Amino acid sequence: MMHIGETIRKLRKEKNVTQDVLANFLGVSYQSVSKWEREESYPDITFIPAIASFFGVTTDFLLGVNTVDRENRIKAYEEKYKTLTMQQKYEEASELMKEAIAEFPDHYLFCAFYMDALRLLYPYKDERALSVKSEVERAFNVVQDFCTNDRVRAYAKVVMCNYIQGLSQTENSGVDISEIDPILEEMPVMRNTRDFRAMMLYPHGSEKRNLACAKGLSEMIQLIGETINRKASSILERDPDIIEAYLNFVETAMPDGDYGQSSYLVIFNYGYLGVIKHNNGDDEGALECFRKEAEIAVKYEAMPDITTHTSYLVEGLEFNKATAFKGGYDNIAYAIKEALAEGYPLSDEFRSTEEFKKIVDSIK
Repeated sequence: MMHIGETIRKLRKEKNVTQDVLANFLGVSYQSVSKWEREESYPDITFIPAIASFFGVTTDFLLGVNTVDRENRIKAYEEKYKTLTMQQKYEEASELMKEAIAEFPDHYLFCAFYMDALRLLYPYKDERALSVKSEVERAFNVVQDFCTNDRVRAYAKVVMCNYIQGLSQTENSGVDISEIDPILEEMPVMRNTRDFRAMMLYPHGSEKRNLACAKGLSEMIQLIGETINRKASSILERDPDIIEAYLNFVETAMPDGDYGQSSYLVIFNYGYLGVIKHNNGDDEGALECFRKEAEIAVKYEAMPDITTHTSYLVEGLEFNKATAFKGGYDNIAYAIKEALAEGYPLSDEFRSTEEFKKIVDSIK
C-alpha cells in the first residue's frame, strides 16, 4: 500500500473526478481523501474494494502489486503464520497478520488468520480474551462484507463461533452462546457441502468422484467420533457399546490403520474403552485397549508429516499430520503416556501391575 495515495490521485485526475465526489461515494470526508493522496495516511482496508470498483480497476492495480510477486509474498506470509501458530506464538502470528493485511487488504484469508491468532492469544476462559473482541469482530465483518470466497467466509464463521463459545464460558463476559445462532444459520448443511455434492455429481469411477468419496468418508468418521465424545461430559458416562461400534467401523473402513485426521479419536477412544472396562472389572480387556491405544499413538507420532491413505475407501487421499487437529495436544503419544500414568481414573493396584507398566513404558 506504499503508493496507493499516488495511484488514487492519478486515477481521479484521469477520470476528472473531484476529491468531494470520491469522498461522498465512500462516505468519508474530502480531507480523508486528501490525506490519502498526500500519503499522510492510508485508506481503511474496508475501502479498498470500493475504491477499485469506483475507478473500474482491480485491487491489485490499485495496490500496485505484481501478480507473481504478490503470490510469492502471500505464500510466504501463510507459511510463516502456520509455523508461528504451530509453535503457539500467537502474539507474533497476530502481528504478522496485521502486516500481511496492510500489504494485501483484499486477501481476506489473512483477516480470518488474524481472527484466529487473536482468539488463541489467551488461555480458554481467560477474561483478557474480551480485550480483542472489537478487533475480532472488525476482521470478521470485513470478511463477511467484502470476501467472495465461500471457503474463507465459512472459515471466518467457524473462528468467530469458536471465539464466542470461549467468551460465553468466561466469567462476567456478558457473552451468551446463543450469539452463534445467526452465524450457524448461514452455514451450509452437510448435504450441501463440497464433498457430498461431488460424490453425487461426478460419474462413477472418475478420479474426482473417488477422491470426493474418500474426503467425505474421512470427514464423516471424524464427525461421528467427535459427536460420540461430545455427548458425554466424562469418560464413564460414555456408552462402551457405541465406542466399540465406532472403533469397529473405523477399523473396517480403514483396515490399513491409516486413520488420518481421525487418528486422535481412535487413540483416545481405545483409552476411554479401557477405562470403562477396568471400571466394570474387565482388567484383561482394559489392558488390551490400552496396548492398542499406546501402539497407535506411537505409530502416529513416528509418521512423516505427509502420508497417503491406502485403505480402499480412502485410497489416494493425502493426510498432512503437521496441520491436522490432534485433540489439542502437541504430541499425542506423550499425552497418552500422561493419561495412563495419572490422568485416567484407574486404581493404584491396576497401575502397579507389570502388564500395565509395560504399556506405559512402551511410549518413549
